[in-house]
Amino acid sequence: MYINEYQFDVIQTVLLLIILIFLITNRLKVFIKLFKRTIIISIHGFSKLFPKSNRIVIFGSENGNGFRGNPMYIFLEMVKNPEIRCIWIAKSESIVRNLNERGYEAYLANSRRGIYYQLRARLAIHSHAINDDFNNRFLGGVISYNTWHGVGLKKVWGANKKTYSYKVINEKSRLKRFFGMLVVRTNLGKKSYVVSTSEKVTSYYPETFLTSNKRILELGQVRNDVFYQETDEDLQIPKWYKDNNVILYMPTHRGKGKLDSNVNEVFNFEELNHFCEEMNVKFVFKRHMYSEGNVPTRYQNIIDISNETFDPQFLLKYAEMLVTDYSSCYTDYLLLDRPVVFYCYDLTNYLKSSNEMYHDYFDVTPGPRPKEFSGMLDAIKESLENPSIYANERKRVLNIFYSKQNQGKVLEKQVNYIYNNLLK
Repeated sequence: MYINEYQFDVIQTVLLLIILIFLITNRLKVFIKLFKRTIIISIHGFSKLFPKSNRIVIFGSENGNGFRGNPMYIFLEMVKNPEIRCIWIAKSESIVRNLNERGYEAYLANSRRGIYYQLRARLAIHSHAINDDFNNRFLGGVISYNTWHGVGLKKVWGANKKTYSYKVINEKSRLKRFFGMLVVRTNLGKKSYVVSTSEKVTSYYPETFLTSNKRILELGQVRNDVFYQETDEDLQIPKWYKDNNVILYMPTHRGKGKLDSNVNEVFNFEELNHFCEEMNVKFVFKRHMYSEGNVPTRYQNIIDISNETFDPQFLLKYAEMLVTDYSSCYTDYLLLDRPVVFYCYDLTNYLKSSNEMYHDYFDVTPGPRPKEFSGMLDAIKESLENPSIYANERKRVLNIFYSKQNQGKVLEKQVNYIYNNLLK
């Protein structure tokens, strides 16, 4: 097709405009990002000027969208103290409404009162990053007490090469590193304490959470106290779950769902249902929020409770066996000394594409590691018939992740530490 001179000029002009718009847009995006970060750093700096009260403690968990985990149990204990004002900060209106109805003080992170108490609190107790559980720009000068939410294999935060924190810390340019650290520090407390579970875990937490070794506290995971006692929460677990021999499947995510395989590709549900009938068990799916695909509902022995709000610790408590892959849930489950099957169907790809690990996967997974569906069924059958087959390995790995003094109830010693050392 012939293009005359006029048409050529028009095409050239359009292309130049597209290139110009692209350059301006990219520069605008960079400017907006820098502007937002400057605002956050500035507000965070000014928030340090607000007087802090030792009588005000804020709590948050689950990325601001839950009332669960280690912070919840500490909250429920500390709220009994009339000298301490315990306030739950959330990013979910339903969480705030539910807690208010139960008589607890709770506010949205961006509400007027929520902002005020974040500015005034001396101590922030949480399970994820400060910017996940709270509005971090208002927490300058706060003491951070990070209970974390498990004892996992994957490297996170400052130890994970894919994160902003890691890239800033290892930035060669001093100027970029200086300004980058201003951003990173908005996610840290004036003093940042992190709860560990063993000497081994403590060894890699300072690098992970960007704090000093003396602020890593080997005080255990409070949420595991439910393994050793009966509470009102036990009543929330359905009778059918308690009365049956349940095999609980709890996998982790792969790149927040980007690398997940459809559940129908890794399970033969017809065969699984028949297997469960033969072995007199129920196979219960509690999948990660990023999991792909749907579990069919037509099978009597296969139940998907992924959309239910049951506390995972109670599901673990009443499960006869755990099937997982790379999820940190198994380290908690080891406290119960029951069989674990590691269905690692994508192990090679996972190790290549996911986060690096703190440990050699094969050294700290005390159970069979089938890569095929049929192998998983064989491993489950073997473990049902002989639950003690990997008992010695389970004990060895448990002692890596949990020191002896943390293999039991730990709530009391954590609360005492908070009163005596952080609030004084």
